[in-house]
Amino acid sequence: IRRAPDLVLGSWCGKKFRPEKVAARPGWGGIPAVRDGQLFEVKSPLILQPGPAALTDGVAEIARRVREWSAFRAAG
Repeated sequence: IRRAPDLVLGSWCGKKFRPEKVAARPGWGGIPAVRDGQLFEVKSPLILQPGPAALTDGVAEIARRVREWSAFRAAG
């Protein structure tokens, strides 16, 4: 909370990331990422798989989300 992230990427092995549950945590309502709706899932198979694919597929997905966030910030 004290770091006030502008973007939150979540990934749970075997479970779906639920942005609304993260946003509902006590004290999280004031975080810029929550306020601006910038909470996103990175599918666990992309970043938790063994081998180099986590470094290619996973990093590509994270980079895509960061680019989208950057465009959102620029438009805001």
